[in-house]
Amino acid sequence: MLYTDGLVERRGEVLERGMTRLRREAASWAGESVATLVEELLHGLGADADDIALLAVRVP
Repeated sequence: MLYTDGLVERRGEVLERGMTRLRREAASWAGESVATLVEELLHGLGADADDIALLAVRVP
């Protein structure tokens, strides 16, 4: 996955907390299709973000 800082950064919060949130959320959707993973990450983590770009590829 490649993503911009808007996916993990929150104002007034340390970056490590956002990274941990991303790891947990991604792990919970890891068995799903890439499209579902991206959709759920954007929905779950991007609710209050102003700009996010996310690219995900699954390599067999």
